[in-house]
Amino acid sequence: MERRGRAGLQPAGAGEGGGWVLVEARLQGGAPWGFTVQGGLEHGQPLIISKVEEGGKADSVERPLLAGDEIIIINGVELSGYRQEAIALIKGSFKTLQLTVRRFLSTYFSCHLVKSGENSSFL
Repeated sequence: MERRGRAGLQPAGAGEGGGWVLVEARLQGGAPWGFTVQGGLEHGQPLIISKVEEGGKADSVERPLLAGDEIIIINGVELSGYRQEAIALIKGSFKTLQLTVRRFLSTYFSCHLVKSGENSSFL
């Protein structure tokens, strides 16, 4: 039997072929946070960061967020995967936003990042 932690996650380097790591980012100072969220279960896609504003808060932390990161925890709350849930939690963050993302070590999700449209939100 496979052991998993919170949200069914395996430790860093886990996943198929060791293809991802968990990254935590603590953004300070309030909105705008400097990234765009795309996808979500309501669109049949993972909830990913599709764009990071250069020089923005998401780009200026020790371990910056990257396009393609999958958001899994916001301010200690495990997400169900719906974008509207994530947007509500992010917009409810006044001074500090704590994110845990799953960062894939391959370019698997790059094909999902080229289109931006009705299922993306700048935050």
